[in-house]
Amino acid sequence: MELFAATPPRLFVLIKIDNYFGSKWLGFSGKALGLLGVWHNPDYHPANNIRIPPFVPNRVVSQRRFAGPAYEEIDGGKPVHKQIPGGVALNRKAATAVPSSALVWYSGESKATGRGALMAYVPVGGSYWPWYAALETGEPWCVTETLGIKREDLASLIEQGSGASQVCPL
Repeated sequence: MELFAATPPRLFVLIKIDNYFGSKWLGFSGKALGLLGVWHNPDYHPANNIRIPPFVPNRVVSQRRFAGPAYEEIDGGKPVHKQIPGGVALNRKAATAVPSSALVWYSGESKATGRGALMAYVPVGGSYWPWYAALETGEPWCVTETLGIKREDLASLIEQGSGASQVCPL
């Protein structure tokens, strides 16, 4: 499996979040009227409507950008996560806010807490492939939950990378 099989994204944006975040962040857009959570979950909405998850800027530890086709690191660019009104966040599409970019979020403090999270919005054609994976500590680290990606496809991606974790049996 090739992560960027069809058309590679122009940019790859890697965002470190201060601590663990759960699978409910996948497709989360924000809160309407300050009360009701709103998701643009690709199971119910077209993936090209995927919104930037509203992580508050003080949760963002770092943002790094890599330019294709070789994905060499460049400057961090404008922050993806900004302090904006909730109504604006609800309508902030990934395709408009960060066009032609793969967005990947990962949790910080994973070693200390014993769990980690990885979430990606990968452009595919005119849409996005959004997915989430949770990991738990062990030797090696184990993938314990996936949404939007098959466990075997994630295992293939891990195999292509460092091999530092594995998909554990359910």
